[in-house]
Amino acid sequence: MAEDPTIPNDFDLSCDDYDSDIEKTLKIETSPYINAFLNKKNLPRDIEQIPCDENLLEKVTSNYVIVKTIISNLSWQNKLMCKNVCTMWKAVVDTLQREQIGPCDFAVNLRLSYIRNGVKLNISDNVYTEPLAVFVFANASGFTVSRKCAMLVPCPCDPPCPKKHQLVDMVRHHLVSPKNCGLTIKACYLSYMPLAQSITYPHLVHRQKFGRAAAIIAGIYIPVVRGVEYRVINVKSLADIKATFYDVIDEIAQTRIIKGALVFVNESFLLHAVEDIVFLNYLTDAQPNVPYALGGCIVEDTLSKPKDIIVSIDGVNEGIERATENLISIGVFSVPKVENKADPECQFDMYSLILESTDWSKPKIETVVNEFSKKIPHFEHSVVLKMSCVGRDQKHDYEQNCFRAAFPHTRLIGCYGNGELGTNHPTRPPAIVRPNTKRHRRDPGPQFGIMYSYSSVYVYIGWGKITKPAETNT
Repeated sequence: MAEDPTIPNDFDLSCDDYDSDIEKTLKIETSPYINAFLNKKNLPRDIEQIPCDENLLEKVTSNYVIVKTIISNLSWQNKLMCKNVCTMWKAVVDTLQREQIGPCDFAVNLRLSYIRNGVKLNISDNVYTEPLAVFVFANASGFTVSRKCAMLVPCPCDPPCPKKHQLVDMVRHHLVSPKNCGLTIKACYLSYMPLAQSITYPHLVHRQKFGRAAAIIAGIYIPVVRGVEYRVINVKSLADIKATFYDVIDEIAQTRIIKGALVFVNESFLLHAVEDIVFLNYLTDAQPNVPYALGGCIVEDTLSKPKDIIVSIDGVNEGIERATENLISIGVFSVPKVENKADPECQFDMYSLILESTDWSKPKIETVVNEFSKKIPHFEHSVVLKMSCVGRDQKHDYEQNCFRAAFPHTRLIGCYGNGELGTNHPTRPPAIVRPNTKRHRRDPGPQFGIMYSYSSVYVYIGWGKITKPAETNT
C-alpha cells in the first residue's frame, strides 16, 4: 500500500478510538493491511498480479454505480481504506455509511457440535458499516477460553500465528479493531435471542441452557448513526468518580443530550456500600427535565480497552484468572443539541423498562411489555439489551417471548446478574403493593429508583425511520 499523505481527518489516530496499545503487543495485533493504512507505510505483498485490460479497469473504477455495488460488500475496515482512493470513492463510502445502518448479532459457541470444523465467529450479517458500539457478553468459560490462531474461523492473523487467542480477542479483531468502541461483559449467564430467520438463531440462549458449562460469547453490533456519539466511562475507584464521571458528563451535556446509559458494575464495588451507586443520579442533574434511558446490572468483570484484554490473556497463559481494575463501566449515548433540544434530523432514541419484583404473574408481564411497546416509537433498526436477575426463575423465557411478540424485528441480547439498575423511560405509574404481598426488595433508600432486585431491565435502542409512532393518550 503506497504512502498517502491525504489520510482524512475523520480517521484521526490521536482520538481515543484508536489505542496505541494495539501496536505494542502481538497478542491482539491488528491486521497488517490495517496497520499499514494507519501508519501510512508501504506493505510488500507476495501476490501474483492478475493481468487485466487497463482501459476496462479504468471504466469500472470510475463508474459510480459499479463502484458502489462492489464497495457495498466490503467490510467497514476496507471501506475506510477505499475512502482514500479518490473523491468519488469517498463519496460512495459516505453514501453507503448512511444507507447500511442495520445492526447485526453474533455468537461464538463451543458446544461440541459447533467446533468440529474450528471455532467459528457466527455473524447474522456482513459488518458493512463502521461500528458505533459493540456489546460482547461472555459467560465465565467463554471469557477465559483460548485457542490457537489457526483454529479460529475467521483466523485473526494472516498467516496464522503460533500463539493462542482468546475468543473475545477474535471478536475484537474482526468487529472492532482498530477502533476502541467495544465493551465486553463477563457474567454468569447470558441471554441471546437472534431473529428467527437469522443464521445465528441456532445459537439462541435461553434459561434451560443456564446449567451448561459450554463456553459461549454473544453480542450486538450497532453501526455508526448520523450525529450519535458513544463513549465508555470506566470508574476504577470512588476517588475517580469526579474526574471520570461527573466531569465527563458535564462535558457531554454542554453540547449534547444524553439519550441513555448502560451501566455494568463489578460485584466487588457494591461490597463496600450499595448506596454508592447513587452517583448515577448526576445524569439527571446534568440535564434536568430531559428524560433518558438507564439500564444495567452487577456483573463479574468488564473489558473496554486493549490493555484489559492483555491483562486477561496474560492470566489465561499463566493459569491465573485475572480481573481488570474496572469497578464500573458505563456506555453513554448522546445526540447533538439544537436550542436545548435534540437535533430533529438525528433519528435515534433510547427507552428503558423495569419489570419489578411485583411484576411476577404472566398476565402482568404481558400487560407491562405491551404498554411499553405502545408508549414508544418503533424504529426501522433496533436492538434490546436485557439485564436480569437469575432469581426470576421461570419468567425469563416468557418475558423474552413477550418482547419478541411486541418487537418482532428486534434482536435481544443481555446477561444475568445479582442486582439490576435502571429507570423507567417513559415513566410507569407506581406499583400497587398489597399489605400481604411478598416484595423481593430491601427497604427504600436513596439508591432505589436506580437499584433493584428480582427484576429485569430492558433498554430499547432504535434508529433510522420510525415505522410505528408512539401512541398518545387522548
